[in-house]
Amino acid sequence: MQEVYRVEERFTVSNVGTIYTIGKLCENEIWVGDILYDLQGNRFKIKAIESFTRVKTKIDELPLNVMLELLDNIDVQGNILVSNPDKLNFIFCNHPLYQKQVDEDYEEEYNVAKLKYSCGLFSYEDLQMGKLSMYGDEISGLTIYRGWMMKPEMYRTFYEKLKEKGILLINSPTEYEKYHTLPGWYDDFAEDTAKSVWENQGTVESALAMTKDLEGPYIVKDYVKSRKHEWYDACFISNIANKENTENVISNFVERQGTNLVGGVVLRQFVNLKSIGFHEKSGMPISEEYRIFVLAGRVVIIDDYWKADMSVSFSEEEFKWIESLVKKIKSNFVSIDIARCEDGRLIVMELGDGQVSGLQQIKPDVFYGKLVRNNN
Repeated sequence: MQEVYRVEERFTVSNVGTIYTIGKLCENEIWVGDILYDLQGNRFKIKAIESFTRVKTKIDELPLNVMLELLDNIDVQGNILVSNPDKLNFIFCNHPLYQKQVDEDYEEEYNVAKLKYSCGLFSYEDLQMGKLSMYGDEISGLTIYRGWMMKPEMYRTFYEKLKEKGILLINSPTEYEKYHTLPGWYDDFAEDTAKSVWENQGTVESALAMTKDLEGPYIVKDYVKSRKHEWYDACFISNIANKENTENVISNFVERQGTNLVGGVVLRQFVNLKSIGFHEKSGMPISEEYRIFVLAGRVVIIDDYWKADMSVSFSEEEFKWIESLVKKIKSNFVSIDIARCEDGRLIVMELGDGQVSGLQQIKPDVFYGKLVRNNN
């Protein structure tokens, strides 16, 4: 059985070294001398446990503090350690009408992933009612979810119910909420993204109260999504000082989001981006944008957001900037959307939990081929 540990904290003790506080999923003993791996394949030997005199411990004594010998001279990347670096599972939503089939929108991903990995299925509809119904391959250990977005409270239910079955999702509920919702990640990236304000009531009145001292064009969205394909009706505010138009756009957004509204209303300052045209269906302006997937501190793939088969080219300084973004991330699997402004600089558009971020123009075989460094 694969043992999976989550690094909950790291701290340095003078004349001792780095101490790692870990929590454990599986009901096995842990021994001094065990070899563990992070998600980049780096190796670590357990040198000591807790008081540094005990040689093993049991599940009811976790989380605990351990000292690790860095066999590859690299600190733990991300916050997951596993006993078997080659074992990974995926879990997808099933088809709402055919329980043992994958949701048709994820069929291509599922077929590619299943060539190498065990893939479970579950009923998204049942989970909305608090019930976990699983199908497909029997899975245990470290697992990546690929499917529809969940509100943070639904993801927490999903995480806890899977954990009861010995299945550990790659991102904890706290990590999911931090990068799935704008208020979670905004402060860490405020210097690299558009100025934003938000409220937590999700009402037109409280949203309008935020506009008092704002000027110029803005975008309206909730903590997670906009209605960008309804650009002029429920997304773009050309001049927020125009109270009548502002109220109309915000009202349309709140009404149309309905029960799907997550958190509250967000107002993001509109930034002029380098245009590459207009969306063929909605007429929404589209810009030079890129989606980046990051796994345990490693950029897995960068691809054009809107155009297929477009080359991705950044300067050395821009790559350094992207690396600086990655270093701020405190989660195992995250997506970053960046865009180029009219003046040529790059900015952060959004961050998201990697499990519920779409591939956009990335082909599934490319994505799953690059996702795990240690696939054989």
